[in-house]
Amino acid sequence: MTPGEMEVLFRTHREAEARRDYDEVLDTFADDCYLETVPLGLRSEGREAARAAYVGYFTAFPDLAPDDEGLAFGDDILVTWGHLAGTSGGDWLGIPPNGGSFRVPFTNVTTFAGGRMVGESIYFDLATLCEQAGLPLEQIRAAARARGASVAGRS
Repeated sequence: MTPGEMEVLFRTHREAEARRDYDEVLDTFADDCYLETVPLGLRSEGREAARAAYVGYFTAFPDLAPDDEGLAFGDDILVTWGHLAGTSGGDWLGIPPNGGSFRVPFTNVTTFAGGRMVGESIYFDLATLCEQAGLPLEQIRAAARARGASVAGRS
């Protein structure tokens, strides 16, 4: 894909995220897509797992919003960076919300093939997010480890 084609598809994806339109979000992905949240060590593979991950994040942080500040392109890859902001408004990995807010730098690496997004790898500082939002870092890490072990056990 050309950089222009990747950017159009990525913007379509971001707009669908902002509307919380999970069907349209998933329409931007290949069937065998992935969503990887690197600081949690979690990788959701396939459309249903990716949908569940998106629902989980937008339930935990109903106002979650990336502010993309820059883009860079490579062969079938787009990297964006900026700030991610949100408010703890629902359970996150089984940890109850507390209403705290955060704004942290992030980097997102998106791969493309066949006219679709293959997947996203999201990088941010989990400790800073938890500190700002008043969430228990070690409980979040433990819950992510348990979720990852549960998913790995089903493979």
